[in-house]
Amino acid sequence: MIRLEDLFVVFNTGTPLERIALRGVNFTAQDGEIVTVIGNSGSGRSTLLKFLAGHINSSFGRLWVNKIDITNQSLSERSKIFSSVFYDEDIGTAGNLTVAENLAIAYLHHQSKSIIDSAVSSEVREMFIEQLRDLDFMGMEELIDEKVSNISKPHRQVLALMIAVIKEAQVLLIDEHSTGLDAEATTALLETTEKIIKSKGMTTIMAVSDPKFALEMSDRTIVLNHGQVVWNLSGEEKNNIKFEDLFTSFSVASSTKDTKQTKLL
Repeated sequence: MIRLEDLFVVFNTGTPLERIALRGVNFTAQDGEIVTVIGNSGSGRSTLLKFLAGHINSSFGRLWVNKIDITNQSLSERSKIFSSVFYDEDIGTAGNLTVAENLAIAYLHHQSKSIIDSAVSSEVREMFIEQLRDLDFMGMEELIDEKVSNISKPHRQVLALMIAVIKEAQVLLIDEHSTGLDAEATTALLETTEKIIKSKGMTTIMAVSDPKFALEMSDRTIVLNHGQVVWNLSGEEKNNIKFEDLFTSFSVASSTKDTKQTKLL
């Protein structure tokens, strides 16, 4: 279980450029729960996921995983718990290696370099081809021997997802990984993402821009605006929410952006 308590993240503290990115964020994610995070640009979605991954520090508040306070853990320590996929497809994949080599490194991440160097045996290669074929994603299995730097962004993001789940961390973080794609590629990537997440049963926290997708695929939907949680929806409450109500909450939250009050429903 993941629990955030009164999380604040402030950038450029004490300077004219000071900015409060997250304001008293509280929520809990149960084991195996899929949590989607939505909100307008600048709402704090990416900041939240980068904090969880360990890329930025909190200014105030606590992060608990399975009742253990990990707020001050280093990035390397956090990486054993959180595995991440970001909107920048260059993060998490090695462009100078093939798809198979990227997958092999993730598959044997706990082994020595000498073992990894010879990891792509014919049996391992066929296993990866079958996994890619099962995804049914834009003929990706045909790219098994292609250098990653030569494949498209959607393919690289699916590869990044596979690497992230292969590492067997406790929690998968996905930050707007469909950014910059056209409608067709976005739909295909999100459908494949849902397939991967649900097949693995990993606790997942995912920042997305599509409210319909966020509500339909998740167990819980968090709505952020100006760094505050304005909706925390699950169960029947999430199933019955109307899109227009979500968008109204974005504009209402802007009037309270300078307070520490968080509205949790």
